[in-house]
Amino acid sequence: MKKLILFIPLIYWLISSCTEIMDMDLNDENNNRLVVEGTITDELKLHKVKLSRTSDYFLNQPAKSELGAIVTISNEDTLFNLVDIDNDGVYHTDKELAGTPGKSYLLNVILADGNVHTAESFMKPVPPMDSIKYEYLKSDIPFDESFYYSINIFVQEPPSTGDCYQWELFIDGVHDSDTLRNKNFVTDDFVNGVYISNWPVYQIKEEKIENDTSVIKLQMLSISKEEYNFKLAILFETDFSGAGFSGPPANIPSNVSNGAVGYFSASAVTEDSLLIFKGRNVD
Repeated sequence: MKKLILFIPLIYWLISSCTEIMDMDLNDENNNRLVVEGTITDELKLHKVKLSRTSDYFLNQPAKSELGAIVTISNEDTLFNLVDIDNDGVYHTDKELAGTPGKSYLLNVILADGNVHTAESFMKPVPPMDSIKYEYLKSDIPFDESFYYSINIFVQEPPSTGDCYQWELFIDGVHDSDTLRNKNFVTDDFVNGVYISNWPVYQIKEEKIENDTSVIKLQMLSISKEEYNFKLAILFETDFSGAGFSGPPANIPSNVSNGAVGYFSASAVTEDSLLIFKGRNVD
């Protein structure tokens, strides 16, 4: 009985010691920040920057768009104007253009209230992929009888240190890696200067390939180490959070000035395509 009496207070102490009252200043109409989401690449196309506002944590509505801003992207040679054609907070370049690897690009945002926000990003070159291939494989998870398609790459990683990459996957023209949790991005910390042979970048579930043949397009983008850290931090605060040993919440890094959040990036892009034959490998 004495052991039981001692054990019950011990449980109470363990539970109560893990409880802390927190007073958090959540976003509301009078306390919000500008959110910047923008990219310029070396692809010839219209490039865009999305401006919005952080919103109330408990508000189950889309983020409010930031309208009426003056938005430009420039390098040491040229200045590009962006316009909000649809009045939805998405500002597009006024003509198709392609960025140049090896140059820095400056985003300048002047809001309707006069506040100015800037961000700068350097466009690193990206090595061309030699080729890509797919393998039709059975899941190696115990008791899982499903199959998947592994999309593998062959590429020479440059000897320069600090390189980071991101891949984008398209299936029959549909962007499959359209959210951060579905993207694959890495650093060259452990593969610097190494030839990457038959390395799996994406796994496609068998049911996603609906046609007898499907076209797979894979893009490889150069991203900065800062952008890599930004995206990794988001995942640590969302998908990777919630376990018993998770660290305390932390602010997500941003390269946008004057208290804004989000990121403006400059990326070089290379791509390759292949044909998947449903349910089988091809020699």
